[in-house]
Amino acid sequence: MVADLLIWWLVAQLMGLVGLLPARWLFGALPDQGYAYAKSLGLLLVGYVAWMLAMLGVAPFGRMSLVLTILALLGLALWRARGSLSLVWLRKPRIPFHVFSGELIFLAALLFVVWIRAHDPNPWGTERPMDFAFFNAVQNTGIFPPNDPWLAGFSINYYYFGYVLMGAMALLSGLEAPVAYNLALALIFALTAQGVAGTISNLMRLSQAAVTPMTLEHAALSSTQKPIGTPCSTIDNLQSTIVNGTSRWALMLVSLLGVLIVLVVGNQSGALQVLLGNERAVVLNGAELLAVAPQVARGASELVLPAPILSQDFGQIERLARQDQIQSFNWWWPSRSLWDAYPQDQGLRRYNITEFPLFSFRLGDLHPHVMALPFGLLAMALALQTVVAASDQRGLRGVQVGLIGLVIGSLYVINSWDLPSYLLLYAGALAIAGMRAAPPYPWLAVGRQLFVVGLVAYLLFLPFHLTFRSLVGAAAPLLDWPIVGRLTSIIAPYAAERSGLHAFVIIFGLFAVALVSFVYLVRPTETPSDSDEHPLRELPLGLFWLPLGLLLLGLLFGFPLLALGALGCLAAWRALTLAQQPAASFVLLVITLGCAIIFGTELIFIRDVFGTRMNTIFKFYYQVWLLWGTVAPFALWWMLHHAQTPRARGLAWGSSVATLLLLIGALVYPWLTLSEVGRGRWIGLEGRTPREFSAAGVASVQWLRSMAAPGSVVLEAAAVDNADAVAAGLETPRCGGSYNGEGFGGIAAATGLPTILGWDGHQRQWRGGDPEALAELGPRCIAVDSIYRTLDSNHARTLLERYHVAYIYIGQLEQNRYPPEALAKFSNLGELVFHEEEVRIYRVVEWACGDAGCGDAFR
Repeated sequence: MVADLLIWWLVAQLMGLVGLLPARWLFGALPDQGYAYAKSLGLLLVGYVAWMLAMLGVAPFGRMSLVLTILALLGLALWRARGSLSLVWLRKPRIPFHVFSGELIFLAALLFVVWIRAHDPNPWGTERPMDFAFFNAVQNTGIFPPNDPWLAGFSINYYYFGYVLMGAMALLSGLEAPVAYNLALALIFALTAQGVAGTISNLMRLSQAAVTPMTLEHAALSSTQKPIGTPCSTIDNLQSTIVNGTSRWALMLVSLLGVLIVLVVGNQSGALQVLLGNERAVVLNGAELLAVAPQVARGASELVLPAPILSQDFGQIERLARQDQIQSFNWWWPSRSLWDAYPQDQGLRRYNITEFPLFSFRLGDLHPHVMALPFGLLAMALALQTVVAASDQRGLRGVQVGLIGLVIGSLYVINSWDLPSYLLLYAGALAIAGMRAAPPYPWLAVGRQLFVVGLVAYLLFLPFHLTFRSLVGAAAPLLDWPIVGRLTSIIAPYAAERSGLHAFVIIFGLFAVALVSFVYLVRPTETPSDSDEHPLRELPLGLFWLPLGLLLLGLLFGFPLLALGALGCLAAWRALTLAQQPAASFVLLVITLGCAIIFGTELIFIRDVFGTRMNTIFKFYYQVWLLWGTVAPFALWWMLHHAQTPRARGLAWGSSVATLLLLIGALVYPWLTLSEVGRGRWIGLEGRTPREFSAAGVASVQWLRSMAAPGSVVLEAAAVDNADAVAAGLETPRCGGSYNGEGFGGIAAATGLPTILGWDGHQRQWRGGDPEALAELGPRCIAVDSIYRTLDSNHARTLLERYHVAYIYIGQLEQNRYPPEALAKFSNLGELVFHEEEVRIYRVVEWACGDAGCGDAFR
């Protein structure tokens, strides 16, 4: 395992080398000149070029194309930067410190998740089978779009680009797929940790620079006169005005606090579970928590609720028996910390998903929202660079616009939920950059820059957009009006009970205390003693007090998060009026975006197959965790560092104490969760699907990986939900399979080779906008069952030929489902190419795929 880890680390360093010069070009105004983001950017560049070559049919996606891509990118970067490759960059103030500290954090974070995954490496359970299937499919397909391993003959209809990036790492490293899968999770964690630490360190150094609008404008104009690759002169101006009061220890400690808050802690539900002694405590609303608090204080062994609760997963709850949750801690339910009550369903409470990063890495889901973390930080860094670098956006060159478009455009194809948020963040950064210019403000140039970047972001990924059908928007419109009808097929108003203040504190309280205080305390640092220049004097008095007023009103009328709308407006006003302080203005912009996201989910949700806001909360709250978690430690440090008046110092220290208490509560989750992990058996990084729980299963999967041509269709049993009725001849098959622990779809997941039908339920989620594919699901379920069940070899042969099956897999699962006499016919339908213990694989000779593969054989 040590050798595997070393190889993986070296490949990650290679990605950093590829991204080093592009990061300097893109983030040249930041104190570390983009070093914290170089690995993510390098991986994005390499993956993008190799993906585009495969999409255009120029070269298959594989190790050779990736190596050639790396060589080409390195050569191009060196050529573009000719004449500016001296070691002067490393001699810039504190750059070696950024390199050393960043690499130390990266390695420690990588090892941390390797330790977690080595105790539970199996890629099965929840979404892991799907993740593993896509991860293997992108490596197996060659020419893109990649084959859907669970619907042979169709391409993946999902935002799959994150799997391409992780698949690139796997191909370059040459490691076995299960090992690479778990190391991909560790890589994402490590890239995110380095990005969070780098962002906080950049903010701290920028906050101590006094840069005037004229200085910025001069820096922007002068940078356009230098060849690309020359460090932006803005950073030289910034570093010449850095106040030396921030020690390296302070930079490191606050940065590490950010890594801890974003990636290691949980929400307050872990502490709540321990205090109340029951995992079902997550269902309780604010009033019920207040009602049981006196019982908890008295040490009652059972908590009696004011009224019975009807919940989707726990049924009716009237009382909570208290148990020792330290010994029996449930690490799952804190990821469901927000429950909605539906009056139309007799007040039934349904959970929303409120995952946070540590839960995701403990679970092991290599899902788009997780893979998007380091690239969300790339977008954050881009916004920070935009705020800092120039007041005149006309200075951007073509290469810079292309890199910006690549970063923003990639968000949609990695995790489409991220694009609206980070595009808004970039637009806000452009607005602040415009405010930093000397009047008249260049709003036309700002608008033009946003349009150009948006267009480039779309065009760079045009092949994806042309081959992808949106997962949402297939529902019937709520209003049959032009344009509005289309919008209402995607977005619906949220009409159930509003989120309680208690849920907001449980999920975001750790960040919110510091950030709300920051909104009210931040002020110009140039003349801190001059009260006449305090920015609050520029604020309408109503806007200053509006958040508090709406909070009280919201508590009275059942909409407490109404206050976030006003807080977001206040933060936006402060961001624009403090534009000359880039670090503070950027943090205020991030606060604004977080308020807008959370407040927005109280009004509308994205319509999907679930019919509730569960997924909307999930995907957008995850973004806010990253956004607010990254800037909250800086906000806390800024208040303690810059507070001047006794009142300001009191608020700063009060916020620090409250944050410390909430941090203690948030540490309960990692303490108990990781303790449970540590008590488990050390297995290693090579995980198994249920199909590989026997030696024969392992050998059969390895044989298929090495011997089957790319795109070969492998028949395996589908999950027939009504198998007994079908066997009795009473019903036709109905398939499911999602989250089934028996291993349905496991051969396709473990090899990346497509099967006729995998998880039916997931296909219905992915194919909502594709009637042709939806129409295939029912007949395919019947066909798979018929091939295995029928005694008629001719009928089976016809179906095998229809779906161009190359291999027939018979393992323990198929033997448990189908009679021996039905399975015996396959000896007449194909050549036995693998036989070990309970597993047999037949190659269907007549139409089996050749060396060129058969990904599009029957489309």
